[in-house]
Amino acid sequence: MSESLEEKLIRRLGALGYRDVEVHIYAGVPFLYLCAPKETLPRLTSSIRRAALSLIRNHELTFECRYVRRCKNRWVFRFRFRVPDQKSFCCGNRCSDCILQRPWR
Repeated sequence: MSESLEEKLIRRLGALGYRDVEVHIYAGVPFLYLCAPKETLPRLTSSIRRAALSLIRNHELTFECRYVRRCKNRWVFRFRFRVPDQKSFCCGNRCSDCILQRPWR
């Protein structure tokens, strides 16, 4: 079975040395939990961003990562992968924002 992006992110962060990396979903919002006892927030955020960027390279995806809290050595981030907000296909309903009417780049 194919691995989800979240599972790949967990594996990459684990390979970087972070312990107990997990994703929990509460009220439809995914939260990333990880143990990093001697990390600073900027360095940890940078590591998460690098791992996520390597996963979405050559795709039209983006990601959102927001720090939530820290309890002892356990960090919590609100993290999710996002798809573009613009249409990427023609549905055949002659919409005003149809992809077929966009100028080619």
